[in-house]
This record gives sequence, C-alpha cells and structure tokens, in this order.
Amino acid sequence: MPMEQVVLFEDSEIQNLSPITDIIPMQEVVIGGSKQYLRFDRELNTKTRWIVRTQLEGKVPSERKPDYGDPALLVNSRLISIEIMKSAGKLDFNEALVEGKSIIAAKVKALDHSFLDDLFNGRTGNLKAKPCEALLAKNLWDISPNSTISYLSSDLLKSIESEKVSKPSTDNIRVIGKFPASISEDVEILGPITVDAREGPVVIREGTVIEPYAYLKGPLHIGPHAVIVVSSRIAGSYIGAHGRIGGEVTTSIVSDYSNKYHLGFLGHSYVGRWVNIGAGSITSNLKNTYGEIKVSGRPTGLNKVGAFIGDHSKLSIGTLTYAGIRVGTASHLHGLVYEDVPPFTIYAKSIGWGLYELDLDSVIRTYRRMAPRRGVKPDPIEEKLLRKLFRDTESQRLKKNVIRGRLKVK
Repeated sequence: MPMEQVVLFEDSEIQNLSPITDIIPMQEVVIGGSKQYLRFDRELNTKTRWIVRTQLEGKVPSERKPDYGDPALLVNSRLISIEIMKSAGKLDFNEALVEGKSIIAAKVKALDHSFLDDLFNGRTGNLKAKPCEALLAKNLWDISPNSTISYLSSDLLKSIESEKVSKPSTDNIRVIGKFPASISEDVEILGPITVDAREGPVVIREGTVIEPYAYLKGPLHIGPHAVIVVSSRIAGSYIGAHGRIGGEVTTSIVSDYSNKYHLGFLGHSYVGRWVNIGAGSITSNLKNTYGEIKVSGRPTGLNKVGAFIGDHSKLSIGTLTYAGIRVGTASHLHGLVYEDVPPFTIYAKSIGWGLYELDLDSVIRTYRRMAPRRGVKPDPIEEKLLRKLFRDTESQRLKKNVIRGRLKVK
C-alpha cells in the first residue's frame, strides 16, 4: 500500500443517508462490523485522516486532520467494498477510480484546499478517470441491512486475526460452532449463556456485563461496556459501546450510547447514538405479503427492512413502526408510526395527539441528563450541531404540518 497519507472524504451524496449522517461524519457510521474509519485503518494498516462537511469539522480528532500540501490517497468514506483498496493503492499521481458519478479514490501529489469542492461534488477536474466497480453506501438500506448481512462476518474475522481467540472454559458459557468467539477476559457473565458461532464469529469487548440465559448468535459484535439483559436473543448484529440491550435484536446496528433495555423486537434496522427504545416497542421488518419494502417511496429490492432511527430519538413504550420508516434526529415517537418522521418532531397521530415540534432546549436538556449516565460529559459540539440541524430542518416540519407550540395532553 502507498506510504502517503490516506484521507477519507465525504461527498455530496451523503445527504441521501439522512438521518444517519445528520450530525456525525460518514467516517463514524457503522458499516458491517465496525465504524468506517476503523475498517479502513485496519485494511490499510494506517491511521486515516478525514475531510468532512464544514459544520462537522469540530468532530474530527486532531490526529485525524489531513496534512495539506503533502501527497495523499483520497478515498470516498461511503465505500463499503474496501477490498477495492488493492486497486486504489496502484493508482499513479493524478489518477482517480470512479464509479458512475462518484469518485472512489484519487491520488494527488499535494492535497490542496482548492480541490475540495470538486471532490465533494464528484468532479475529477484534471485527474485521469479510471472506471471501476465498487459498492458504495448510496441508500440507507445499503448500510443496514445490506452491509450487515454482507460484511459483518468478514469484518469481525479481520478484527480478531491478531487477537488471542479461545473458547472460554467457564461453565457459564456454552460456545458452539466453527467460527471464533473472542470474549474479553473482563467480561462479566452473571449466569449461563449460549454463544452460537455456527454462522459467524462473535466478538464481545471489554467491560461488558451479560445477564443469565442470553443467546448470542454470530456474526455478532458487542461493544465495550455494554449490558446484555437476561434472556435476550441477539443475532447477526452490531452493538456499540455502552449499549444496553434486551429482548430480541436481529440483523441490526445499534450505535454507541443507545438503549433497547426491555422486551420488544428490533430487526434489519439502524439505530443512531443516544437513542432510547421503550419497553414493548417493535420495528416491523416484513410485509404481510412478503413483498418488496420501499423507503421514502423508493424501491429497495428487499423484503426485510426495518427502521432508520436518527441520533437522540426516543421511542415511547409500546411504539410500533412500519417497515422502512425513517425517524428524524431528536424525534419522539408514540403509538403506531406508519410514515417518515421529520427531525425534532413529537409523532403521536395514532393516539390522537398529532404532530408537534419538539422544543430544542428540551432536546439539549435530555442529552445533558443522559450523557452522565453513560460516564461521559455532554459535548458542546454535539449541542451546536443539534441547534444547527434544528434551524436547517424547519422546512421539513412545515411540509409535514408539524404544529409549533407545547404539546398538551388532554
């Protein structure tokens, strides 16, 4: 692989991945078995740099900022099929791999600010374009469930290649199957559990607590300091750091600091950060007819698609979502949800409350209460992004006739 810096960049197509990418860079979105930047770090054996949308620059760690003026291999952060990086590494300077209207990768002698606008809008400029076949995240369902099904297992196998893998000897764990089960030594197991590695590897990170009678089926990633509730069934999924998971979860991504603590079902879905899913909530992922599911009116080619839930959203007890629903960032759901929900919206049509705008200050207060419960300090940058998104999405709420003013329950 090349010695120059590897820079993951966002482009204009990122807008099609809302609400997942509303307030985080694509580099931090979970694809397959890891956050995107970690997938590339591991594949290329380097610490990748990031170029993100202007409003998200505060989210870029200092060590991830690119060195302008130096040579760079630029890689589209929406790239799912990272195996194509073997071809990208063979590019000469001023050459680019392109797929349709998207730049996949480009090599330049000196990274220049003036080039960023072309990069963002998919223009190759003076670069020599070389067509290729690559899988990009163009739609929400490309991320989940597609990447989960296609890449979770292989990503996890790569992540544990250098780790010591052994089947635990404790009587509280029954491990079955041919795939590796990597369980951190300080995982606290409170009673008998089954780790089923017949269909894929299982990775359980440090500090996790697993209550009795959990059934954990690979491919499966459980992030550090998670809590897995008694009698849970979790299969084919990615659970992020500090997740609190109960009930049934299948073929889904649950991002860091989110809760699904109680009984209920989450399937073929993507859950953002700082989300709470109340007791008895269910995401439908299949039509009665077993037919194709559409997302925002667009065909997916799939008959199993759940919900796409934006950061900071909350689902009340007993919330039911139809298949393929998009839940905007920082929205609150009640009852039956059968259509897309704009950001910062209290959605309660089925129980007679209608649609109300969620007070921005209430969103911030809730975040400030939730963060310390996970052992972290509220991030001023996160709050700034929430405030900007609230302003920028006013038209979406107006289009849906969301009522401004305080919801009064009669």
